[in-house]
Amino acid sequence: MHAKGRKLGWISGAAAFLAVVSVVHGCGSDSSSGEQPPATGGSGGDASSGDVSQDGLGGTGGGDAKIEVNPKCSLNGTSCVGSADCCSANCDAQTKMCTNPPGVCLQPGEACTAGPECCSIICAGGVCGSGVCISDNQPCTDAASCCSGKCGTGSTCTPLNPECKTVGNECAANAECCSKFCLNGHCSGQPSFCTQVGEACITDFECCTGICTKQGTDNIGLCTQPTAPGATGCLAAGIVCGGGAVSDAGGIPACGGDCCSRSCAPYGPTGVLVCQPPSGCRPTGEICKSDSDCCGSPGMPGGNGSVTCSKTPGEPVGRCDNGNACRAAGAVCKLATSSCNAENNCCAGNVNQDPTVCQQDLLGIPRCTGAGNCADAGSYEGKECASSADCCGLACVPNKSAVDGGAPFICGSTTCVPAGGDCTTDADCCPGLPCVAPPGSTHGICGAILEDGGVPDANVPDGPLPEGQVPDAAVPDTGPTCALYGQTCTAASDCCNNVPCTQGRCLYPIY
Repeated sequence: MHAKGRKLGWISGAAAFLAVVSVVHGCGSDSSSGEQPPATGGSGGDASSGDVSQDGLGGTGGGDAKIEVNPKCSLNGTSCVGSADCCSANCDAQTKMCTNPPGVCLQPGEACTAGPECCSIICAGGVCGSGVCISDNQPCTDAASCCSGKCGTGSTCTPLNPECKTVGNECAANAECCSKFCLNGHCSGQPSFCTQVGEACITDFECCTGICTKQGTDNIGLCTQPTAPGATGCLAAGIVCGGGAVSDAGGIPACGGDCCSRSCAPYGPTGVLVCQPPSGCRPTGEICKSDSDCCGSPGMPGGNGSVTCSKTPGEPVGRCDNGNACRAAGAVCKLATSSCNAENNCCAGNVNQDPTVCQQDLLGIPRCTGAGNCADAGSYEGKECASSADCCGLACVPNKSAVDGGAPFICGSTTCVPAGGDCTTDADCCPGLPCVAPPGSTHGICGAILEDGGVPDANVPDGPLPEGQVPDAAVPDTGPTCALYGQTCTAASDCCNNVPCTQGRCLYPIY
């Protein structure tokens, strides 16, 4: 996926997993590998190849093991205006510097700025090293060889996080790892489509919580929670849930466990249970970038405009707060037929008096809605929505006309969005395509295409695509192999991770 002269797509690991059905290794697989995605996934070497390459914070690798110097694009660490400027196809929105996209790790010999960019977690002299990084508290002679990037007092590797083991460290159980994912004896950083709280990071963009906190001049930090005032402490989208269990090993937590979305389900490439991003607007507790991301905020349908994105000054993201009075359209609610604990006072009415005001979205999450009886719905295409529960089987997608005063979200025209189309969650996209979006944002793209021109294949020209055009290389040439959680299916065999096909969707009937 990282061939000479080719630009990498935005979180190309997000789409790279489409060639893999079960647990995968980002840059090859071996019992000595120490891994790490982002948005999303990773694929790579054949498990039988004996390859010793590993995943860094990036997830999927590739390449020809040599430093690429392409005069037509800018290398990591140089300034950029947009992602089309960068050889990595990723211009960091905060620093305006070219960086490696989360979900892509660098092979030995490739240029690097920090260990977690490399599949080996070793960056020495600006070049990715080979072999295996040295685990915490083990003897070391240089910082670059340590998984933590620090060789401290007593010539031993200093832990980056004293409470858990970061990516690359040796492990014997999931609970030892900050990522809650121990794979082949090493902590993997890629159980989910984003990097976990407490795990090593380089940029805000790769963290599930949208914040990478660094100490002093350190170039490696830890993903941390927003310090949003008054926000709930539920688990945000992408965070490992259910104790880090693999879906076919420990079952699905009742009522969505501790997830803000009330949906704890397997992540396609690994089968590890993660909190699923809900469709449409974000309910209480989810990560947000602005008020418009949150259900019940000003301009959103079916509410009183009292919900805000609660943010601490200086932080790039916050969390959607509770607002006041009734629960707006898109808020998580209690189905009339469910015993799960949630509020039943939707603004459209009380669930006990009118069961239609709380209906399931495409992920099976109960959401407050004003859609009414879907049996009499007719076509909802183009109508304003807060979640797919408002669309009676159609996706609820970002509205391109919203900047001109239109509704933030509208019901789409089909039951699934093709490659290159707008989305808010994987369930919006056609089978096998992930919905790739920055942390906290409700505006994603099906597949792995950058809005500002970064693309996953050299066959796609740089720059924005013409309105309505779908690129023919939005996903790897191998194509999708299974449907992700919430996506359409006709039989259980269509679904990743042995998820059942429930009423035409890959879902566990948990409500």
